Amino acid sequence: MSGQPSEPSRFFDDFARFVDTSETGRVAERLNARYVALIHTNRQLIAGATVLDLASHDGRFSFAALENGAARVIGIEHDPTLVAKGRDNMEYYGVPAGQYHFITGDVFDCLDDVEHCDVIFCFGIFYHINNHLLLLSQIATAAPRTLIIDTNISRLEPPVIELRNPLGGANPRLGSQLEGYPSKAALDAMLSTFGWTYDYFDWQHSGLAEHPELQDYRNGGRVSAVVNCQTPSAPPHTLEKAVAAVIERQRGVSRRKRWKTVVDVATEFGITPQALDVLVRKAEQRTRPSGATAG
Repeated sequence: MSGQPSEPSRFFDDFARFVDTSETGRVAERLNARYVALIHTNRQLIAGATVLDLASHDGRFSFAALENGAARVIGIEHDPTLVAKGRDNMEYYGVPAGQYHFITGDVFDCLDDVEHCDVIFCFGIFYHINNHLLLLSQIATAAPRTLIIDTNISRLEPPVIELRNPLGGANPRLGSQLEGYPSKAALDAMLSTFGWTYDYFDWQHSGLAEHPELQDYRNGGRVSAVVNCQTPSAPPHTLEKAVAAVIERQRGVSRRKRWKTVVDVATEFGITPQALDVLVRKAEQRTRPSGATAG
């Protein structure tokens, strides 16, 4: 480990191996700007934290987190070639083996089994999926202190998910592969439904988005936000009563009516339904016998 570089805006010039191993564009200016916005700006949140890096690619931002004081990083990446690159990069830069762990697998399959993490990175993955609320529910269940998200968004104004083809863009052909670009209003709605609060990074006035390779940030086609996942939606005793009420009322209720029970109780207690549902699932997991699965 080399310690913090002297100039944050040249981070990936100092650690240029990550530019060479990138498979999503080898433009140091873009990587440097993202480093400043996503890592350096949030270094106080990262210092001392255990960080989970979703879709960790070649380990670039996992390494950056360690350089900014993270105690340990865990990366999940589905491409074994990129996982190998991440491990090689860490070894190349002298990172102690106990400070990082890369997992080969699907984020949805692996997230629930990862050790508790204080901070979760969700960089460049949210628009590649179609089950956004499922991912956010899994993140909520993991109970991090902070989520840092960086994603492409749709330019549509209503709270919608715009289906796009990864190669062909908008208006995908029938039968083609699909990605889901949330509009900013949709992203707001999804984050707030968990009772979370968040702040967007101001790319337009940051002075970081002037390079042609950062046009998506400059024109609002991509956004970055820091999400406080510990926002109390109600006092602890109220949350406990609400969870107990849901569990009690769900006894003997069909699975089809489960969500209605959550919504009814959430309304009574002034809690967002999605946040309450996560709390109920966590309570059920704690009381479920070892080895048992949900029915």
